Amino acid sequence: MSITGESIHNFYYIDFCTDNPPSRIMDFLNKHIEDVESKHVAGYSNRTKVFFEYSEKVGYSNTILGAHRSATIENEYFRIQNMGKSKCNRAVRFVICKNGVIWSDNTHWTLAYLLQNGSNTSIYDIPSYIIDFREEFPIIYDKDGVVFDSISDIKSAIASAKRIQDRIDLGWRPKEKSYTIKQLYRDILFVIDKEDK
Repeated sequence: MSITGESIHNFYYIDFCTDNPPSRIMDFLNKHIEDVESKHVAGYSNRTKVFFEYSEKVGYSNTILGAHRSATIENEYFRIQNMGKSKCNRAVRFVICKNGVIWSDNTHWTLAYLLQNGSNTSIYDIPSYIIDFREEFPIIYDKDGVVFDSISDIKSAIASAKRIQDRIDLGWRPKEKSYTIKQLYRDILFVIDKEDK
């Protein structure tokens, strides 16, 4: 399903080059991609059941990675490994919520870059852009022109990112309940290892 930006009327667009990043987001750019929040988990367990409860509360049905296409974690991991070998690297959208927490809004590509480049990879190191909801109007920080340059595409990107902020506003993931890309990756490997036995 395509997300349109028809509801987005006001925003700021800041483009910057890798060698001249805005100081306002420097801490986020330096953050390791494995340390950002993940929208998805690898499966239902005692440790992750709370995320299913929060997701149910806000009507989010894609808690498990790949649920939107009824895929298994093993299939998703295979897909991610192939993405990591691709010559055409896609930009990852990161979302800074009003509470200052940063999320990956493209879990598959974030994991692909983690596999490709290792655990010390920062947001700064990969093709990416950030949508920041900490101000009255969203700010889109476009690093090296990775965002399509039409107003329609920019509004669609903001509208898509806003779904995370909207869920947070409804109580989807309290700040103290963290589940990072690193935790997701470890859980994926655990699930795959369990399935292989």
